[in-house]
Order: sequence, then structure tokens, then C-alpha cells
Amino acid sequence: MAFALPLLVFVVATAGLALLVEPFVSWYYQWAWWSYILAADALNRRLSGHSLLRDEPRRFWWLAGVSVALWTFFEALNFRLGNWYYVMDHPAPAVSWTRGVVAFATVLPALYETEALLRHLGILRTVPVTPWRWSRGWTLAYVLLGVACFTLPRAWPELFFPLTWGSFLFLLEPWNRRHAATSRLRELERGEAGPSLRWLLAGLVCGVLWETWNYWARVKWMYTVPGFESLKVFEMPAAGFLGFPPFALECVAVVAFLEALGRRLRERSPRGRPVVVAAATALAGAGTAVVFTAADRITVDSFYAPVAHLGVLPAPDREVLATAGLESPERLVRALGHEADLEDWSERTGLPVGTLREHREQVALVLHRGLGDGRAQELAALGIHSREDLARWRPEMLAAALGASGARGPRRFLERRARVWLEGLAAPDAGQAPEVRPPTTRRDTTREAPALREPSSTVKDVQNTS
Repeated sequence: MAFALPLLVFVVATAGLALLVEPFVSWYYQWAWWSYILAADALNRRLSGHSLLRDEPRRFWWLAGVSVALWTFFEALNFRLGNWYYVMDHPAPAVSWTRGVVAFATVLPALYETEALLRHLGILRTVPVTPWRWSRGWTLAYVLLGVACFTLPRAWPELFFPLTWGSFLFLLEPWNRRHAATSRLRELERGEAGPSLRWLLAGLVCGVLWETWNYWARVKWMYTVPGFESLKVFEMPAAGFLGFPPFALECVAVVAFLEALGRRLRERSPRGRPVVVAAATALAGAGTAVVFTAADRITVDSFYAPVAHLGVLPAPDREVLATAGLESPERLVRALGHEADLEDWSERTGLPVGTLREHREQVALVLHRGLGDGRAQELAALGIHSREDLARWRPEMLAAALGASGARGPRRFLERRARVWLEGLAAPDAGQAPEVRPPTTRRDTTREAPALREPSSTVKDVQNTS
């Protein structure tokens, strides 16, 4: 039952996503990950008699809390890197923050449950290698590598961004070797590479799941990795999957460091430990709030709006469409997908077929690569009302036009994101970009947009949904 229930939840959530049923559409990523974590925990209990959640609940939830803080740190680093951004976030801070925390909390529990599952299945349990002879020279080399991995991506992000996923590993592992309960370096000194290889595999497995579930979610992240836009698996550049294995080792190094630090603090100052823990928790919470707030201006590119609030549609028309049952953009595009459907919905709504066709194309643009209603309105000001219109542009020209028109978001990332928007569209013809002009070819709907929260005052999700 403990295994069947989360599996059933996952099936129901996936079916709900396919059928556009809330809350599964907006929260699919969270439903999928927590179902997997609970199912893996139950399977680990069945295979070994031990369950992290049942037998070590405090450690399980501590890992979830550290996971939030750790991934928030990487979100802050991404303000400089610009390697990913989020789309279709919820405009309400309470929903956005909650969803982000629930998503971030899955990272470490997922890795630890996956590694335990591989171990209990006997995968890479032991892999003998030649013992590594550690020296002070290696300690210095590790620290210098860690400093380089941390500083170089900040200084030259487009060249050294992959080094981000090695900083904690190199900085912390020499200390872990001397003080932590577990250390990858000590294992290699003993001539055993099995645990390290198993963690690398766990990172890859989780990476595949991260990208799979993100791809199908409404609220998701998109990648803008320089030089790797052409070949993607789901939303991730194919080469990017090589980053998940070292990321797993980095996470393990952080956890081992914090556990060892906590143990030393408890031994040396048992009375002072609660104060230190409370202060660290408060600091992590404040840091998370600051990063979430800043992320809205930097990495959250679009917000979800139901049809009734789509500013790209005239107010009377969107009200009619929503009342008729086309309350979500996805449902509208599905329902109006064929000419026969247009005629049927014209009879239901009283809107002309040509008007419905225009609305379908406009809403399809809103959904395209997670552009969102706000971006679609900015594109409408450039005369872009459909994906066909968008395809006539080149990324650099589109970014320049948006920047000149005062589009929101960091200008240094606009061209990268424009390249994502143009993915899957026919290449534009050679020559000049279309003339920038106000939206006069169709009804000007931007003035009728509802008073939704301004993007600059919201927060972010990571990941996936409302």
C-alpha cells in the first residue's frame, strides 16, 4: 500500500495534466516528484527493511530544508549566469513562493532515495580501484579548483558556466575527508569507487526525471546555455545532462559538511547549538525570500493568466470564451484546433469564425515556449500576433526591438531568450526584420488588460506551477 498509493497519485496527476484538470496542471512537477520520492522510500523499505522517511524522519525533513536553501543559492548564482529562466509562474506571491519551496525541497530527498534504491538493488555496490594516495598538495589543488569553480563563472559566465557544478565538491571534500562521517576521498583512499559511481548514476537518473517532468509541466524552466541551443533533449541541451552526475556529488559533499559541522557544534557547545541552528534557519529563510523576490525581475519571464484575464484578447471576447468553457489557454487552443471546430464554437459564442481564428493564433503565441500574456503583449506592439509573425524575426533583431521598446527583464538575456522563442519555428527569410509598428492590424487589446500584479513585484517558482 505504501508503494501503490504514491504510484496511484502519480498516475492521477499525469492523467489530470493530460485532461487539463487542476490542481494537477499547475502543480504537476510537485505532484510527480513527491510521488516518486514516497514510492522510492516505500520500495527501499521493502528491499532493505529501512526507510529514510519512516526510520529517520528528522533527517528526511532536514534534507528537504537544506535542499531549499541549497537550490536557492544556485538560483542566486543564475542571476549572473542566465542559464535558465522560468515561464508561466503564478502572479500571486503566496502561491509562487509556496510552489517554489515545495519544488526546491525535492532535490536532496530525491537524490538520497535514488542512491539508496540503486544500493539496495546491488548496482555499483563495490568497484575496486587502485588506492589514491592523498597529500597536502592534493588538498591545495582541491581548494584552488574550488575557488576557480566559484569565481570564474562569476567573472566570465559565458565561458566558465559549467564549473558552477564543481565548486562545493572541491571546496568541501578535503575538510570532509578529515571530519565528516562519509567522504568520497576516503573511499578512494581505501580503493573503493563504488559509492562515488553510484552517486554519479543517481544524479543522472534524477536529472532525466527532472527534465522529463519539467518538459510536460505548465510552469517550467527553459535553458539559454550559450553554444548549446541547437540539440536539446526535452528542454535541456544534450550536453547539459553531463552536469547532473557531478551535481549529485556536490550535494552529497554539502550534506556531509553540514552534518559534520552540526556534530562538532553539538559536542563542543551543546547549549549554544540551538541558538546557532535557529540563527542559521532564520538567515536561510531571509536569503530565500530575497532571492525569490529578485528572481521575479531576473529569471521569471512570464506569468500564467486564464483566458478571462488575457490582455491580448479584447475584454468582451475573452469573457464570452471563458463563459463558454474555454477558461484556460490550453483548452482554447485545443478546442479551436480545426476549421470544423471553429464553426461549432462560432455558433456557441456568437463570435465570427475569422475572429476565433485570430484569437486561436494569438493564444497559441501566448503558450509558445511559455511566452505568456505579458510577452505576447510586448510582441503585439511589434506587430507580432502569431507564431508565423514571430518566425520572420531573427533573435538579435527581436531582442534589440524589445529592448528599444522598454520590454521588462534583464536586457543582457533578451537575445538568449529570443533564441528559445524561435525554436521550432521556420527560419526567417534573409534580409531585414519586419518593420516595428504599433498593433493596428488587429484590435488593440493591451489597454483592456486586467489589473494583474506587476511582474516586478512578484516572486518565483522553480520550478513548476498554479
